[in-house]
Amino acid sequence: MANIYEQKNQDLHKLLDDAKCGEGATVLIPDLQRPYVWTPNQVVLLVDSLIRGWPFGTLLMWKAGSGELERIPHRQFWQVVDRTDDEAGTVVARKNPPASFHMVLDGQQRVQSLLLALGGDGWGFKLEDRAWKQELQEIKPRGRAPKYSHWSKASLCFDVDAFLNEYQAVENVQAIDYREVLKWVVTDPAEGQSKWKKQGNYVEPLLRASDAACKGRFVRLSRLWAAVNPNPVLKEKQFREEAEKLFSAHSVDGDKVARLLTPVGELMSTLREVKLSKITFLELQEFNDAVWDEDTYNDAIVNIFTRLNTAGRALTRQEITLAWLKVGWEPKLTGNLTAGECFNKLEEELADRGIKLDIDELVMAVSFIWSVICNEGQLLGNKDLLKGPAIQPMAHELSKRWTLICESVLQGLDRLKERGLHYGPGGQFDSLYAVAVLWSWLYMAKKWIADHPDTLLKRDSFEKSVWRAFDEVADRWLFGSSWAYLWSSKPAESAQRIAKQLATTSKGILGAASSARVHELLSQQAGTLMKDIESAATNTINNIAVFHRSAVSTYRDYLWIWHRIDKERWAKSSIPLRTTGRTATDIEVDHLVPVGIFEELAKTAAAGDEQKLYELQRPMNLLGNCSLLEKTFNISKSNRELADFLKNVHEFKEGSMTVAEWASAMSISAPLLSPKHETLESIVDAINNRENLIKRQLVEFIQGKRVREDVS
Repeated sequence: MANIYEQKNQDLHKLLDDAKCGEGATVLIPDLQRPYVWTPNQVVLLVDSLIRGWPFGTLLMWKAGSGELERIPHRQFWQVVDRTDDEAGTVVARKNPPASFHMVLDGQQRVQSLLLALGGDGWGFKLEDRAWKQELQEIKPRGRAPKYSHWSKASLCFDVDAFLNEYQAVENVQAIDYREVLKWVVTDPAEGQSKWKKQGNYVEPLLRASDAACKGRFVRLSRLWAAVNPNPVLKEKQFREEAEKLFSAHSVDGDKVARLLTPVGELMSTLREVKLSKITFLELQEFNDAVWDEDTYNDAIVNIFTRLNTAGRALTRQEITLAWLKVGWEPKLTGNLTAGECFNKLEEELADRGIKLDIDELVMAVSFIWSVICNEGQLLGNKDLLKGPAIQPMAHELSKRWTLICESVLQGLDRLKERGLHYGPGGQFDSLYAVAVLWSWLYMAKKWIADHPDTLLKRDSFEKSVWRAFDEVADRWLFGSSWAYLWSSKPAESAQRIAKQLATTSKGILGAASSARVHELLSQQAGTLMKDIESAATNTINNIAVFHRSAVSTYRDYLWIWHRIDKERWAKSSIPLRTTGRTATDIEVDHLVPVGIFEELAKTAAAGDEQKLYELQRPMNLLGNCSLLEKTFNISKSNRELADFLKNVHEFKEGSMTVAEWASAMSISAPLLSPKHETLESIVDAINNRENLIKRQLVEFIQGKRVREDVS
């Protein structure tokens, strides 16, 4: 592929003019929910750095023609950054689209900050007064914020008095600390502050330029900037003349003006150099069909988007997708909620259930469902994210189907939770694609019901049978797809293949004439899913082995299922093994034959041969020597036999159950129960026999020959 970028530069003042132009800005930013995060103090620091001649840094810009505006959601820079509500602020109106434009991919924080400082009279921040106090005076808010918090809107101003004081101390405009000179001030006497009544002792966080005490003290920095002609041949004398006009228009005292002209003339000369400073940027080239094919070009642009590191984190494909959804969403179909509000609400409902999914994860999962039901199983690719016509219909379809999608997501996760299955770290499954497959499966059934209101009389029976079918496949699918490593190496490829299968089933279900046919198709799909992973999952089960005691936690999910797929075994496994009162119990993978006993037997048998010792100890950490039980004792870390612990368990002491009965249900033979007087060979044989049994029964579970007995 030909080089997609060129290094270019532009005068700073031209870049800012192109970004703020009310007639049609030619510098825009992608509207991808990348928030503007800088604070008013950071804006001042940036301006101070420029005056001192410090570097601004390189930008990354994407050039495109007006005909390509639909490639990505975009907007102009904020004129007012409003942090008093959920809106980010207001932008300058754009009358006509430009013939060509640049979108700032990296560097928008810096460009936006300079626009807020230098853009014009109406540019700046709108913050709650509590936030202004914390930002400028380092006064942390106390107590709860009132229902109606007072706010102030401020522009960055040049403090004449502070400038004179600073200049008198250093007599060099570039040595001045402009953090003392540049002040955020309320400059709009009519709309610059909230109108609610304030207490008599209310302390204003900002000065007001309109107050009598501030007369002639503040000049908007943007006006000083505008008064600086970037003509490189102008002399300081001419800048002093412009400064005199500016101060006169702001009613600055005549004595102050006389003292200001020389240093301000010097400052304006410095600002002229700032205006003319060359801002370097890498320009991603406009699409040219003589150089690239469209899919290759789009893929490259999206990869660049997603590999940037802006505002502290990388942009994701899901954020680009959500940006499109926000553009085309139809709130009238979702209770007047926007796309962002819908996803936020779903995220909160999941959090209330103890399930932590972030917006990116939800967008990915919902995109998968959409691809199944609306896009013939074709997942969104990089090449699609810059094609408005390809992705915009997604917003309409999701708006229309949002209620059913949310029901599928929430009820599906509720059902899994009822079955003891949890998503995320420490849970039984951690692939969102795996559960998105189940959500899609559920959605098909729900959509058929919604499309056939004449079946309402049979709805309850139909839904119960759907949930029974869901229960039959959910455990096997979640564990089996994990054991088959379906989501490990190339998850998107696996998801794409499965989405195609599900889309075919979805078409069949939507055209089904009866609930019996729906059940038949759902069952066939479940069978196909399991058939595809059966061989790989079986192979993993048969070969699972760890050889270090610290790694036996690897067996957790295997044992979690194994204890539950035999009725008698689960009846015994579910008994908390307490040896001391009401002490809290732990559930963790533990050895049956203690490490200490096994190591002593191995050392004796190895007779000093280190290699032989290593080989003899390997069976100690096999699956057959492990269990997952709720108990108050730890076998691994002791030299005590399992039988020794069990004799102190309440149920065995009281005679309600014998150790032999319990051990038989657990497939724990005598050499594992009481190994001290056994040979190493007999112990290893017992481990291997139990291992083979466990693995055989886990394979039967994957094949559907065994089911969980712990849930009805």
